[in-house]
Amino acid sequence: MEEISRNLGKQLKKIRHQRLLSLDDMAKLTDVSKGQLAQMEKGESNPTVSTMWKIATGLRISFSTLLQPPKEQFLKINSAEMPFVTENEGKYRVYSIIPYDPERGWELFKVEMDPGCSHRSDAHTDGVEETITAIKGQVVVEAGDMSETLNVGETLVFKGHQIHQYTNTADEMTILHFILQYKQ
Repeated sequence: MEEISRNLGKQLKKIRHQRLLSLDDMAKLTDVSKGQLAQMEKGESNPTVSTMWKIATGLRISFSTLLQPPKEQFLKINSAEMPFVTENEGKYRVYSIIPYDPERGWELFKVEMDPGCSHRSDAHTDGVEETITAIKGQVVVEAGDMSETLNVGETLVFKGHQIHQYTNTADEMTILHFILQYKQ
């Protein structure tokens, strides 16, 4: 609980400063007292779930934002240390490198495909755009009536609201970077 209080305090202070709000302004927006908000910013208060929902609603942010540590100016990620999920008997591996954040509107994945591996992806919701860059190997991307071969260093951008498929046509592991952009 101590870590949650600390994260909450850092997030509140960060949001307040980014939006150029005083504690009075924030109190009016959230219907939470100035004193309670000040205590929360210092990490000296354990607010109720109801209070946290009032803050999230008033600031128009997700509830989970209040629980997470604020993003640092620099964030170094080693994909080799990231958890991953697999399909096709482990021949298709997906690593979530940078998770979705509504402020960014996108997420980044690394995909590893063993030779001969093919993966079919269901259609995403409307407004999702995929950007795929071949880092190693070669992949054929099929979506609707389109078919494109990507070699190392090439990037393909397409609307993800249709069924699409990726096939590793190289004799080696293919590594791809995927950016999924969520547009409104």
